[in-house]
Amino acid sequence: MQIRSTIVIALACLSQTAGLSVTLGDDKDTKAVPEAPAGFVLVDEDQWHVMADEPDRHISRAREAFLAADARTAAGELRKVAVHLRIASAHASERVKRGLAHSEHELTTLARHIESGTVKSVEDVDAVTARALHALADYQYVKAADAWRKKEARVSGQYLRAAADNMERAAARSDARMRAATAEIAKNSRVISSKLIEGTGYVIDEIGAGFETVGREIERVGARVAPAKTVK
Repeated sequence: MQIRSTIVIALACLSQTAGLSVTLGDDKDTKAVPEAPAGFVLVDEDQWHVMADEPDRHISRAREAFLAADARTAAGELRKVAVHLRIASAHASERVKRGLAHSEHELTTLARHIESGTVKSVEDVDAVTARALHALADYQYVKAADAWRKKEARVSGQYLRAAADNMERAAARSDARMRAATAEIAKNSRVISSKLIEGTGYVIDEIGAGFETVGREIERVGARVAPAKTVK
């Protein structure tokens, strides 16, 4: 019996913060699949990757708002990213969960500090958001590898593409040298992910080597964007 995870998301949660839950349904028994309460939507876990670009869009808006001295908007956009990480952590492995939880804490703390006027440099915003994007890339990479082991090539390719995108975005908030090095690996990863999504033109060894390369680069980017000090 195949069990799937269904993510229950409050419609308001991507505009500020709200409750969320992850429930288990039985693919073979439609009665076991939960109905969304009023004000909520259901997102099947296998379709969660569709929203992979949302955090970066909110991060870009937060950065623009911060530079425009619009503290309220900047803080609100960062909290949206934090909610996205919280949703992801609800169905992540324990190792990845820790990184997502830490980044969620950093984002909510940064939002609070921006509102209080204690954040003066956009570099502080970039540092925290780079770690959030890296945490997401790590999460998506693990999801891609899990799907590949389960022979779910299309899902694996979709998560691998999302991981490459967020890895590159995290590096872009680092330095030019890191950005240039990561761009080539991200490009190659997208080629592999496209083959997986289309279901043609790939060989097993190529996919294995591609996963290893992406995994090493995610680790390298993680070391580069690691916090210099603990956020209080």
